[in-house]
Amino acid sequence: MNFRIVNLGVTTRKQAVRSVIRWVLYVLMLIVGFILQSTLPVYKWQPFFVIAIACAVSFYEGELSGCVFAAFAGLMQDMATGGLFGFTSIWLVPCCMFVTLLVVNLIHRNIINFLWMTTATLVITQLMELLFKHVLWRNPHLDIIILQYMLPSVLVTIPSAAVIYLIVKSLNKKLGVEVSDDEIGSVFRGVDVNEEKVRY
Repeated sequence: MNFRIVNLGVTTRKQAVRSVIRWVLYVLMLIVGFILQSTLPVYKWQPFFVIAIACAVSFYEGELSGCVFAAFAGLMQDMATGGLFGFTSIWLVPCCMFVTLLVVNLIHRNIINFLWMTTATLVITQLMELLFKHVLWRNPHLDIIILQYMLPSVLVTIPSAAVIYLIVKSLNKKLGVEVSDDEIGSVFRGVDVNEEKVRY
C-alpha cells in the first residue's frame, strides 16, 4: 500500500501572510519555552518545553518545515540543558519526521495521539542522552540521573505539552492555510484509486 503526502503550496497573498504570522508565532513560542525552561526555579530537573513545542509544530505542519523547526529546537534544548551542541537535534529531527508522517498517513490529530507521540519522543531523546553521555562512560550514578533528573523532567513535561498542543492547535485553526475542494481534486487528478491508497 502506497501513501501520498499532499503538499499544497500557498496560492494567495492572504494565505502567505497567514503562514508567515503563524510561523513567527511558532518561533516566539519556541523562544518563550526556551526562556522558561532555562530560568524556572526547579530543583535538579527542568521541564522540556522546547521538545514539546517541536512535536506540536510537527503535528500540524509538513515534513520539511517540521524537521527544520525541530533542528533549531534541538539546538535550543542543548543550550537550555548545557548539553553537547547539536546532540539533541540528531534524535529530535527523525522523531518529528515520524510524527508528521504518522499524522499524514495513519492517525488522526487529537490530544491523545499527540501526548503519546510527545512522550515517545521525550523517552527516545532521554535514552540517547543516557546512553551516550552516561552509560558509555560508565557513570556509577545512573539511578540518581534517571530517578532524580530525567524521569521527573519527562513526567512534568507531559501535562505542559497538553497546553502547548492546545495553543498550536488554535494557531493552526485561525492562521492555517485553507484548502479548497478544487485544489484537493487537482492533486488527485489522474490517480488510480484502485492501485494506491491516498491519504491527506
